[in-house]
Amino acid sequence: MSTNGSGNGHDPDDKKIVSFPSLAERDRMRRAEREEEERWRKEYKKKSKANREPFFKFGNVPPFSKYLVAAIVAVHIVLSLLLDDSTYPQVLYFLGFIPGKYTGGFDWDLGALVSPLAHVLIHGSWMHLLFNAIMGLVLGMYFEKMFGTRSTVKFFIACSLAGALAFFIVHPFSPIPVVGASGAISGLFGALIYLTITQNAYHPMTQKFGKYGPWPILIFWGLFIVVPGLLMGGASMAWEAHLGGYICGIAILVAQKRGLIRLI
Repeated sequence: MSTNGSGNGHDPDDKKIVSFPSLAERDRMRRAEREEEERWRKEYKKKSKANREPFFKFGNVPPFSKYLVAAIVAVHIVLSLLLDDSTYPQVLYFLGFIPGKYTGGFDWDLGALVSPLAHVLIHGSWMHLLFNAIMGLVLGMYFEKMFGTRSTVKFFIACSLAGALAFFIVHPFSPIPVVGASGAISGLFGALIYLTITQNAYHPMTQKFGKYGPWPILIFWGLFIVVPGLLMGGASMAWEAHLGGYICGIAILVAQKRGLIRLI
């Protein structure tokens, strides 16, 4: 048997020859890869466009949140655009919550029976309306999808009444009408903070404040309601109503968690 010089018994001609593609072949391969990649991208965009949901669909908004926003917008349009300058103040003082009506500091009328809730539908300016409409929609949707429409209605009413009561306690003889849904919306916001920290162990706020529960951030936001309100106008800002609704919203969830009430 003959052997090659390396002594391994294999002939050099038996070795495989590796061939490399020519420049023209490499160009064709690159073009084919680019065409395939472009085709895949077009198909992906086409499928994504077909399955893409709109950023916001009003039809998906739960009923209470939807009708709340519609109601406050409709009321403001009527008051601002359809009433004359003499009629508007009369409606404002009839439906706005005025503590003096209940303590003799202001003439009592039938509006005192409905104003603890009716004042929620009235807003002092377009900016006031816009802010409450957006916050009411976002926070209301979150709460309503979690607890249902009936519980959201009861929660909203409770926080609205608490806001009016807080303003009454601080200013029992005030002739200033309190208007807007800010008290109830503050209650929804307080509930959002409480639920985020107590029910989501992986949320950044939970990671940071979990050792102390939700109370550091809740207390901070409560101070954020009070201090600017005092500095920027006191009773004219109705920070008391914001704080009353805020505390009520938190208290309801705490009492519910401890089994003291069954509101939601």
